Amino acid sequence: MNVLAIISATTMQDGRETGALAPLAGAPLLGRLLDRLTHAEKLVGIVVTTSDEPEDAPIRDFCAARGTPCQTGGRDDLIGRQLTAMAAAGAKGGISLDARNPLIDPALVTQVADLLQMTDGMLDWIGNTLAPAYPRGMEIDGFTAAALTEAEKRCGEPEQRRRGPAFLRENSRIYRPLSLKAPAEVARPDLRLGLESLADLPRLEAIFQSFAGRTDFTLAEIIAAADRLAAQ
Repeated sequence: MNVLAIISATTMQDGRETGALAPLAGAPLLGRLLDRLTHAEKLVGIVVTTSDEPEDAPIRDFCAARGTPCQTGGRDDLIGRQLTAMAAAGAKGGISLDARNPLIDPALVTQVADLLQMTDGMLDWIGNTLAPAYPRGMEIDGFTAAALTEAEKRCGEPEQRRRGPAFLRENSRIYRPLSLKAPAEVARPDLRLGLESLADLPRLEAIFQSFAGRTDFTLAEIIAAADRLAAQ
């Protein structure tokens, strides 16, 4: 099963700036996540999905300048944009990521992609968001195109379509999920490593700067760096 990484990126959500293009260590958050994903394996490709609204034009322009595929569509139709992106790439599996999580560990992405390939349709959803134990900002939803296509027929409410593959993990009586547990050394649900507000940028900047230009640092290294910075 070929697996496509799909990054959701918008400049605004619920009337608030989300900061997908906010500067982080000299590059936009979205660019930092794309850099991190170059170290992930088992992927057929990486695509950014955003809306076709005027306010998201900077994201579309950024992707065009970088040469990154960008799938557009309705702002509140993430599930539709993801399915269109997967069809364009000929992907049978997808991994949903958020541009506001630039520290995502490529090893986690590889793990989910590998499991999707090994199970080859026997599971509908694989991820770490069903029983959160990883630090916030490490959220991954892996799914099959077949399951998401079936789910789209059930998602009639705007909120359901906006949340994409969340419908799969929230309906375990219908779909077959696999919830990944965090190893003890990285089980830190108390730690916030994503951009939940623009006030988080200085802390994320400090973590990135501590790796002196590296983009291949692991989650264990991130946690150690965050703890060191918090103790200063």
